Amino acid sequence: MQKKEEMNMNAIVAADKNWAIGYKNKLLVSIPADMKFFRQMTGGKVVVMGRKTLESFPNGLPLKNRTNIVLTS
Repeated sequence: MQKKEEMNMNAIVAADKNWAIGYKNKLLVSIPADMKFFRQMTGGKVVVMGRKTLESFPNGLPLKNRTNIVLTS
């Protein structure tokens, strides 16, 4: 019998009271402390995002020092 490996996953999401996470391909708000926290928490880890999120980055390039996984349909 194979041993099942446990996997943990955390999500970092900024949402408004209606659970919106963005508007017109941009974040709802830009809070420098939140961006710093995101960089600190995700460095060297896997980040999962949608195609539009990737395209919103400067030059459409993936985030540095992370494994970037892009989900799309």
